[in-house]
Amino acid sequence: MNPANHDRDHTPRPTNHPGYVIRGNAVVCLWRNLPLWTKEDTPLPIERPQDFRCIRGRWFTDGVHVIVQAQQGAAIAREYYYRIEDADIATFAVLNERYARDAHQAYFITNRTIRTRSPHAFRPLDFERWYERDDGTLFTQLRPHEYYAVDQESLYMNGRRIAGSAGASAAGFEGGYAVDARRVYYYGKPTEIDRESFVSGPLDGRLRFTDRVGPINHGKRMTALEHRQIEEWNAFFMTRPHLQDYWWHRLRKRTDAPAVIYDGLRLAGLDPASFATHTFRYGSGREARGTACGDAFGIHWLHRYSDHNARLERISGQPITALRELGTHYFTDGATVFYSPNHYQTPTPLRRVSPDTFGVLDEGWACDGSRAFYLGVEKKGVHAARLYVHGSYAWDGARVFYHGTPLVVDVPHDQLTVPRAGFLRAGDKLFAGRRPISARRVDLPSLEFMGDDYARDARKVYLIDFPRLIEIAGADPATFRVTGPGEARDANRRYDANALRGAVDPHT
Repeated sequence: MNPANHDRDHTPRPTNHPGYVIRGNAVVCLWRNLPLWTKEDTPLPIERPQDFRCIRGRWFTDGVHVIVQAQQGAAIAREYYYRIEDADIATFAVLNERYARDAHQAYFITNRTIRTRSPHAFRPLDFERWYERDDGTLFTQLRPHEYYAVDQESLYMNGRRIAGSAGASAAGFEGGYAVDARRVYYYGKPTEIDRESFVSGPLDGRLRFTDRVGPINHGKRMTALEHRQIEEWNAFFMTRPHLQDYWWHRLRKRTDAPAVIYDGLRLAGLDPASFATHTFRYGSGREARGTACGDAFGIHWLHRYSDHNARLERISGQPITALRELGTHYFTDGATVFYSPNHYQTPTPLRRVSPDTFGVLDEGWACDGSRAFYLGVEKKGVHAARLYVHGSYAWDGARVFYHGTPLVVDVPHDQLTVPRAGFLRAGDKLFAGRRPISARRVDLPSLEFMGDDYARDARKVYLIDFPRLIEIAGADPATFRVTGPGEARDANRRYDANALRGAVDPHT
């Protein structure tokens, strides 16, 4: 071969995209300086690399196939490439960064093919976005949505058809909302928002949403309000006189009626005569507090942001007097069982669960007849009647769990013990959390846990630095004893658990 021709064959040839060149018979991504790769990190087959070009954005072609640059993850994204085998190149059109179509079907960036019955009508859903001019006046501009799409039959969210939606009547809103003739959707999920009265608009630098029943926040309606919030909405309704008989109008007419005052908050829409509260405590020290409040007409979860800023979210139509705690993280209104993960999240109702048969065990576990739940989620296949919970471990005769996640243990469950929180003895094996501890390092038959900080066997003394047992060099197991919280001694010296942990990890 002529050396000059060889050099020419390997001289990078530019494409219509600055991030890609053609080297010989390979398309090379410059930022990685490698040929295109698949999700499995293998080279992507390209039929005609010399014809490689960018169609638009992350969509490319080699003249035979459509080639797409996709990614896994968001915060830490891992990029890869795939090709669409049956795309019609002649009619292929990129709609935005995430959607494309051809004469036969539509496509989403994650390698999802959308079997639309009206591909010619498939497009990103338009919505009106609000902008502010230099003089402070507001105006709207129609923009295509990044995630919602529509055809003549349906709405789509992230390439998935929204069941029951009607594409012909669909419209988009800023902030993750979309509507059709019957429903309002929030990020693709149907809501209980009233479609007929649903409106939005900017107020004090924030985009607001409401229907006749109450203001909307993150797709959920608020039916009782801290009084200050009503005043915050004054400008919204005063500049929209065509809106009538909304919650704001009704509450304004009742401004002279007695209001509920709770912990410095003036709450509107509640009955003062039957108002009551219930406080839930969370955390190991139970220092965090969550509050449910309500009246004879409903129960609400209080979201408090500051001394003078809060909102109430309705969770039940039962009277507040029906509320009772069933155990840590679980409560009922007499009709429904709720799981409350923490003080700032709205409690979640458990489906098809009867309060009469529901019982709370420990560490997030609960049972309802034949079903078991962990942190409010049903655990399929768990034998609820046999379930035994000890601290962070649980077992039912067939499976062992650590913090609700299965743990492989190959001994009969009648040989399981929890000698100390976070440690599981399984026959001749010891687990610290999910990690097995080597029997060659620790003499399990003689192992003894001594309080919260120390353990010993026939040969060694250990500092408990979960999930580790760290040998204390020079300690005498025969004479070692605990003398106080974190303190111990043997025949030779004294020991302080905090000082020992600091020597192991100076950052502690």
